[in-house]
Amino acid sequence: MSASPIQPVVVSTNTFMAEVIEASDQTPVLVDFWAPWCGPCKQLEPVLHRLAGEFDGRVKVAKVNTDEEPELAGQLGIRSLPTVVLFKDRAVADHFVGVVPEKQIRDMLAKHLPEPEATPLERARAAKNQGDFAQARSILDAALAADPKDIATRAELGEITAMSGDLDTARTILEELQAREPTHRAVKRLEALLRFNDVVTAHPDPRALEQTVAANSNDLEARHALAVHRLLSGQHEAALDDWLQLMRDHRSFGDDLARKSLVAAFELLGEADPLVAQTRRAMAKMLF
Repeated sequence: MSASPIQPVVVSTNTFMAEVIEASDQTPVLVDFWAPWCGPCKQLEPVLHRLAGEFDGRVKVAKVNTDEEPELAGQLGIRSLPTVVLFKDRAVADHFVGVVPEKQIRDMLAKHLPEPEATPLERARAAKNQGDFAQARSILDAALAADPKDIATRAELGEITAMSGDLDTARTILEELQAREPTHRAVKRLEALLRFNDVVTAHPDPRALEQTVAANSNDLEARHALAVHRLLSGQHEAALDDWLQLMRDHRSFGDDLARKSLVAAFELLGEADPLVAQTRRAMAKMLF
C-alpha cells in the first residue's frame, strides 16, 4: 500500500534558515522552488507530495514560491523552474531542474537518505531466521506491550511459539486471531504452519518416509507427509512439485489435499516468491 501524500512545508526568507538549513542537520530537506504560473511545477507537485508521504521521517519536503520570495531564489542561484534542491548537513547535497522521471528522484534520494530503521516485526523475523527464538520472542513481547492489538505481530509470536515446540499455545493464539480477523494474511500463514506441523508430528521421520515412498509410490499419505517435511526444511521447489504430481494423479486423495496443501504453502512462501507464480500457472493448467 502506498503512503498518503503529505503537504510540504511552505518556506519563506524568514524561515529558510530554521526550516531548511538548520533542519538539514537532523534530516535531509528537499526544497521545491516553484511559481504559480509554472506549468511544469504543477506537474511535479503531486510527485513530491507523494514522496513526502512515502519517505516521511527520512526526508523533509519544503516549498519556496519564487514569486513571493525572489530575493531568496536569487541568493540560491535559482534560474529555472522548477528547481528542486536537496540540503543535507547544512549544505546542498544534490539537485535537479525541470520535470524528471520519478525514478530519477528516488535514485537521487537513495544516495543521500539513511536506510529506514527496521520495524520490530522485521527484527523479530531476522532473529527467527537465524534460529534465535528467544531474541525474536523478546522483540515481539515488547512490540505487543506497546500495541497489544497488532495482528501481524501476534501472529508472528504464534509462529515463534510453534517453532519452539509449544503447539498448544500457538493454537490458542491462532484461535484468538481467527475470531478477530480470520482472512488476515498473517493469520492464514500461522494456520498453514500449524496444519503442516500436525503432519510432522504424525510423521516425524523424513528418512523413513523417503524409504516408504521409494518402496510404494501409491502410499499417498507418506508422499504428502514427505512433501510437508521438504517444505519446512527449505526444499520448497521439491515440495511443490510433489503436491503438483499428487494433484495431477490423485485429485480425490484426502478431499483434494494436494491442492489445499499448495494453497497453504503459498501462504508460507508469500506471493513474492517466484515459485508461487510458477506453481499457480501449473495448477491452472490442471484445473482449466
